[in-house]
Amino acid sequence: MPRTIMMFCGQGAQYYQMGRELHQQDRVFRQALDRCDEIAGDVVGRTISDIVYSRPLQDSEHFDRLTESNAALLGISYAIAMSLFERGLMPHRLLGYSLGETIAAVVAGVLSLEDGFRLLHAQARLFETMSPAGTMIAVLAEPERVRDCPEVAMLTEVAAINAPRHFVLSLLAGDIPAVIGALHRLGVTWARLPVRYPFHAAAIDPLADPMRRLTGTFQFGPPRWPLISVATGGRVDRFDGSHIWRVMRGRLLYRETIEALAREGEWTLVEAGPSGTLASFARQIRAPGITGWPSIDQFGQNDRTMRQLMAAI
Repeated sequence: MPRTIMMFCGQGAQYYQMGRELHQQDRVFRQALDRCDEIAGDVVGRTISDIVYSRPLQDSEHFDRLTESNAALLGISYAIAMSLFERGLMPHRLLGYSLGETIAAVVAGVLSLEDGFRLLHAQARLFETMSPAGTMIAVLAEPERVRDCPEVAMLTEVAAINAPRHFVLSLLAGDIPAVIGALHRLGVTWARLPVRYPFHAAAIDPLADPMRRLTGTFQFGPPRWPLISVATGGRVDRFDGSHIWRVMRGRLLYRETIEALAREGEWTLVEAGPSGTLASFARQIRAPGITGWPSIDQFGQNDRTMRQLMAAI
């Protein structure tokens, strides 16, 4: 029987109304989110339920304020994980993608849920006060398609390589028109992510020391499950402030990480997040012995999607 990895996504996966059906129908999900609401109300000043369920899905393009999206992704992903545990899914490892590494660390017990919210809120405040404005653009093409484009080469950094035909560019706000114009001329399909900052790029280097000072005020314990990092392509030997900064600053190598897992044998990858994007990337990679499943997504009914997942694994 294939071993199971529970995956946690990062910025860009958020949307309003995520998990609404589970919140209404799933007792464990609702209780977990209620707990997150209590903590977030004190730390963030708004509950997760208020952040996520007070606006319609079609407004999600503007769901990009980091103090809200960080907390929302932690709360919804944590509640999904608790629901999956209750349904009998016990993973062999946890995999985090960008912000998802900190969410995975919370689920694994490296950080308490309270400290997880405090850390992610403080990180968001640092970015809001210190980071240059920017964005991230997902490109549905081979990276080679844009390699020789001057605007892309000079004005962006490759922040992530997710699948054979999916990578992400990070860039400053002032360079957005030039880069989008170049992508149009190249004829590639692209989408701007709901992100205000140029993560995984040199533009955020001034935040390195403040971020290390911030994370140095938190205590990190041993994980209940082994943690896999997309930033390093392998197991996390020590989850601490230095690792968190490496994840924020470095390129994300999801494709390489999944291909490395495939060399170990068969794995079932279950995304404990709102979008199903990481599961979709896993299917696109087509690594032998790897299957990817969403737990919910914005296109179907949450409960049906989760029941299909549990029946399949």
